[in-house]
Amino acid sequence: MSSSKKKILLTCDDGIHSNGMLELYSHLSKFANVTIITPQGQRSAESKAITINKILRVEKVNIIDGINGYSISGTSADAVIFGLNSLEEGPFDLVVAGINQGLNISSHIVLTSGTCAAAFEASFYNVPSIAFSMDVSQKNYFVTPTREIFKNAGKIAASITKKVLNLTFPEKLAFINVNFPLDANDETPVELTSLANKFLIFKPDLRKDPRNNDYYFLWGNPVQEAPKGSDIEAILHSKISVSPVTADLNLNNNKESNNLLDKLIEK
Repeated sequence: MSSSKKKILLTCDDGIHSNGMLELYSHLSKFANVTIITPQGQRSAESKAITINKILRVEKVNIIDGINGYSISGTSADAVIFGLNSLEEGPFDLVVAGINQGLNISSHIVLTSGTCAAAFEASFYNVPSIAFSMDVSQKNYFVTPTREIFKNAGKIAASITKKVLNLTFPEKLAFINVNFPLDANDETPVELTSLANKFLIFKPDLRKDPRNNDYYFLWGNPVQEAPKGSDIEAILHSKISVSPVTADLNLNNNKESNNLLDKLIEK
């Protein structure tokens, strides 16, 4: 007898042992058949890179406490492409990415994030998707926090996912981008937001190695303004931000842009 449960492909750019992903899995698996596929290790900030000049290896692994999944030697986008096209557990009804350790807010960061890229990639295969991310302390950006930190966000993310499984994505909606403040709980307000333009301003930080040679570390400091109705504003006010992200990257026609473009194509 076949299962009537919906099928979810779960991934996260923080790697196969991501506690945010494992906590989310524990909640999603109560109502859906969940298959995990992630990069082997930390692949944050690699955006929607696809591996085309190296071979890929995929391995089935026991992650923890009897939870099995697949690790791939490539990126988050690679994981989704392989998962949707080659895993015997499919076809999948939904792709879920997260819970990412660290916020993915603003267009700038969404286009940088591997977790958001995984959700974005699913849209090109006509599979609805959601990306979940949570604020963490800076020391945990690349060092996995404990699962306990993600407990409340995991419950809320699962509740949102359950609703999405019973809804139809509107045309041109690529994915839903959800971000949790660090202290999110059942009473935390949820706000529909738009993506701000930029959250972090990245600059090269000059440092010296032990031999006194220069090296650089790219680091970003938060912007000082939070546009009204934006994902940044919601997080600053300790609200859960829910942002619909479109797949249409075309410029909307207006008089100013048309004047510029008309001049470009003049003979």
